[in-house]
Amino acid sequence: MDDPLTITGSLRVRYELLEGQFRPGLPPRDDALTIQTAIAADYRSGPWHLAAELIDARAYLVDAPGAASTSEVNALELSRASISYATGPVELTAGRFHLNLGSRRLAGRNAFRNSINSFTGLRLDWRGGSGDHLVVFQTLPHTRLPSDREDLIDNRVRVDRESFDLVFWGAHYSRPDLFQGITLQANAFGLNERDGDNGATRNRHLFTWGARLHRARAQGRWDLDLEGAVQTGTVRASTAANARRQDVRAYFAHAELGYSPAWPGKPRISALFDLASGDDPRSPERFGRFDTLFGPRRFELGPSGIFGPLARTNLLSAGLRLDVAPAPRWDVMTLWRPAWVHNRRDRFGNTGPADPQGRSGRFAGHMLEVRLGHWLVDRTLRLEAGAAVLTTGRLLEAAPNATGFGDTRYAYGQVQWNF
Repeated sequence: MDDPLTITGSLRVRYELLEGQFRPGLPPRDDALTIQTAIAADYRSGPWHLAAELIDARAYLVDAPGAASTSEVNALELSRASISYATGPVELTAGRFHLNLGSRRLAGRNAFRNSINSFTGLRLDWRGGSGDHLVVFQTLPHTRLPSDREDLIDNRVRVDRESFDLVFWGAHYSRPDLFQGITLQANAFGLNERDGDNGATRNRHLFTWGARLHRARAQGRWDLDLEGAVQTGTVRASTAANARRQDVRAYFAHAELGYSPAWPGKPRISALFDLASGDDPRSPERFGRFDTLFGPRRFELGPSGIFGPLARTNLLSAGLRLDVAPAPRWDVMTLWRPAWVHNRRDRFGNTGPADPQGRSGRFAGHMLEVRLGHWLVDRTLRLEAGAAVLTTGRLLEAAPNATGFGDTRYAYGQVQWNF
């Protein structure tokens, strides 16, 4: 008889180094040592499932201006604590949990970032006889604490906050093998935000709906990933209580076509394209910058951490990617992505340079990345190292707030132990 209780965990230690900072107002060099420890317990008995996960995310060497953030630090947090009951095709979950929906571009558990998005609320899963799956949820996203600089540098332990000042709700539907191995996914997500315990906000009231066609990769055939989303609603022009309310009109699209030849090393080459709308300050009554909600980005937009220049907002980027396993327990990935801003008057990425006059053009630069991984012990002990460079295009050179530090160079090395 299987043990109803399973306990798993992981420990990851990573060192990151960045030179040639592209973000305005920060020093030219930055580094960080991050440690993430996770311990999870799952108990299953009949229709019941109890789950808990403690995540300890800490960062060191982050005392430079702007270096410490809640993306790296969230010490000793109960990230999951939920109870589920299943009857027939329906399962109801209540408590704290993570959300992995569809492609994870709008809601997913973070894999590379040191801290992890968590939610408190209700989730209902329905699974049909043909493999289709419907998820409906109403949640309060966690506000990671602490948030002030000194407490982050000290890795101070504070319990995350959730409240009805920030609500994330919606539905996601998936239908496998719609035709020729292609899966159809559709989603509708809502985000409601107001001033309160989280301080002054932009009062986002967003509705995001979209769809995806996906064909999984397999040796000897083509794979496909097409996804699009439209975002409407309202936001305030700033966090000021009397700021103008703007109508949101934003959108996002992703296209990827890959092929995996039946060769030794299981290679796969793919072409990618991403488009995410930006904002035009010449239309103050509207807001056009796409909000990626709670979606991770590392798996197709390069390393995040202290690097992370590319984001699903104000972006126009193509790309070529190669994945190969040259030997047992080894894997290599290379990626090239030239990047432009969608709107030349909006900032690059989340925190990059901007030219409100639009005179610096759209081209931000070329991002090139290589990653090497090796399992010292299969599925238990893994070494990984990577490097990336963002060349300085015209926008990053000529924008009024450009740093002038030249190309951005980034490298990391990490070890992960799963137990």
